Amino acid sequence: MTTSLLQRILSEREMMGAAERRVADIVATDPGAVIHMSMATLSQRSGVSDPTIMRFCRRFGFEGYGDFKLFLAQSLVPSAPFAYEQIIPGDSIANIVRKTARNSLNAIGRALEDLEPPQLEEAAKRLQAATWIGIYASGISEITALDAEHKFQRLGIRCEALIGRKKQWLHAETSRPGEVALIFSQSGHTKQMVDIATAVRAGGAAVVSVTAADSPLSAVTDALVAVVPYDRTELLTPLASRLNHHLVVNMLVTSIAMIGGSEFPDQLPALDSWQTEKI
Repeated sequence: MTTSLLQRILSEREMMGAAERRVADIVATDPGAVIHMSMATLSQRSGVSDPTIMRFCRRFGFEGYGDFKLFLAQSLVPSAPFAYEQIIPGDSIANIVRKTARNSLNAIGRALEDLEPPQLEEAAKRLQAATWIGIYASGISEITALDAEHKFQRLGIRCEALIGRKKQWLHAETSRPGEVALIFSQSGHTKQMVDIATAVRAGGAAVVSVTAADSPLSAVTDALVAVVPYDRTELLTPLASRLNHHLVVNMLVTSIAMIGGSEFPDQLPALDSWQTEKI
């Protein structure tokens, strides 16, 4: 696994002079704050000169302080819940292919360890019995919501991916018993999703969430599918960040098909020919 910049700083600290060690200590103690600091602020905090900051940056191969901060941010993300090989400038296309595939496989392996089958079973039963399913998400998770909508509809389930704040609130505030809100949120801390879950339950509908355990969203959820989140996504979001949510969608679709008595629960019915005209 590629050694991160922060790890390199910590490993080389003892070989630095006293002034550079003060810079290293500031960076190691609060790297999240350093990436937002100007050089003047870091110089003042560590009690060293600007040239010392530049010498510190060049020690690790950076021409300037700006490049150093960018790579420091990448060292903080992802603290992914699995082995991760960071792709760095200068990597060959072959390395990009290899690292992307390995990172994805490692993420899937971690999902296999972390997902709780009873949670998936409970979620699938609630979704299968629903009179209608509203699928809620925001940001990158909207792609997962659209994927779920497409697959559920091909099972004959009445559902809709609800994208956009106004549309989400319109449906949430008019929720009725028998309906289910399926919510995707990586961290479970997005206020919009927590408020929607609260509104949906107030109307008598149920909430199924694919999100982090012990999060604000999980606290207002009737059936939780807990997925371990990535860390520090306020800085950078790894490209594989929603991969496990897509896996959960496939698991739910297959489980619903199984509950419904399908002979081929891991296969989706083809769309009507008029929707998929071939040449």
